[in-house]
Amino acid sequence: MKKTICLLVNPVAGSGGRIGNKGSDNLQIYNTETPSRILRFLNTAPKNANYIVAPREMGENYFKGSEVKYEVAKININTPTSREDTIKAVTYFIETNRCDIIVFAGGDGTARDVFSVVKDKLPILGIPTGVKMHSGVFTTNPESAGVLLRHFVEDKTEEILTEILDIDEEAYREGKYVVKLYGYAKTVNYSNLLTPNKEEVMSDKEELDEIAQYVIDTYLTSSNKVFVVGPGSTTKTILKKLGIESNFLCTDVIKNRQLVKSCVKYEDLLGLTGELKLILTPIGKQGFLIGRGNQEIGPEFLRKLLKVSQGANGKDNIIIVSTKSKLNTFDCLRIDTGDPELDVLMRGVYKIIVGYGEFVAMKTCDITD
Repeated sequence: MKKTICLLVNPVAGSGGRIGNKGSDNLQIYNTETPSRILRFLNTAPKNANYIVAPREMGENYFKGSEVKYEVAKININTPTSREDTIKAVTYFIETNRCDIIVFAGGDGTARDVFSVVKDKLPILGIPTGVKMHSGVFTTNPESAGVLLRHFVEDKTEEILTEILDIDEEAYREGKYVVKLYGYAKTVNYSNLLTPNKEEVMSDKEELDEIAQYVIDTYLTSSNKVFVVGPGSTTKTILKKLGIESNFLCTDVIKNRQLVKSCVKYEDLLGLTGELKLILTPIGKQGFLIGRGNQEIGPEFLRKLLKVSQGANGKDNIIIVSTKSKLNTFDCLRIDTGDPELDVLMRGVYKIIVGYGEFVAMKTCDITD
């Protein structure tokens, strides 16, 4: 018998990402990148399943014209949509008693809202379209969600419990990282398609200092280069040693060892000229280098950094730093730029600075189909 996939989209989720807002709570603007991410999901999603989808921009609109057969949930939603509409849709799905899994597109806030209704009744799965995705129910990218569901309808997945996590966005923007556990949700997994929940790793101060000093001595010697420094305590140790105060959750720009602009937006990065370098640190346990917590570092900037238009692949312009203890929490680097072609271009092996003159090579994750 065909499985039934119940699906909803939070069209607001992720709208704060490119503007460096670190979340979309209380925003009432739609994320312009969501339609393309849902289409990417549909390209790999199983056709041999029944779909019940939320109305209009919460699901129905993306299925029109697709090869997937679907029916629309009989509920009314607001314009713009809100968390109440998410809860209304999930409640409807549960009451039909037909869903085998509830799939949602959003971030941690949406995951919380979905989980608040579902509890342990059904597995849930997240298509990553939000800013914050600390919870363990999300796949690496939209395509992975579709592939995972293909395995699900063929009864090849395992059901697991994973954490639903979220942060206080107001505190987050002020540089305070407060994560709260909201419970354990059922989800499904196959191979490496599901992303682990985010984990903070305690770092040794001496190790951080050595990494920072090596970057300063080796890379920050040129007065011509512009350095974009991504979020994270590892990267911000570099700025601290230069005497620059920074919110460790922000992306900053420096030149000549001086701060040019702090807490930049995507459009700020697009306006940068000259020789560009990007300093990043991966997220503990998840291994994300791009696409989680640093969405202001968007695809067009990355294309410029990598000199894609010149036929080059300037991955050497990305300087990656990490403590050894953090690297021990994942096996490969994850990249989700928002541009699937760019994701492919950025695959490969990267050199990671783990000490003064110490390096580790790590490859990007394979997408299992």
